[in-house]
Amino acid sequence: MDLTVAAAATLPLQFGLIDPGIFGLLNVIVAAVVGYFTYQDATARKTDSPKLWAGGMALASLLLNLLGFLVAFAVYYFVVIRD
Repeated sequence: MDLTVAAAATLPLQFGLIDPGIFGLLNVIVAAVVGYFTYQDATARKTDSPKLWAGGMALASLLLNLLGFLVAFAVYYFVVIRD
């Protein structure tokens, strides 16, 4: 039996070896880490609202995943980081 790469990647999910809830938990952990590091960076740069930036970045990372995170990071880069 010859499995393609895509079929081999989904095989553990089909047989229940990996709980799909773990991916949701991983998404929440990544959002928290993104929010924390954004808050630390915004505080070090003395922005007006570091909590707002951290919340926005964490929410974009949590709800919109990669695309939302990249858009929010681009806005943060052009508004805060770039001098």
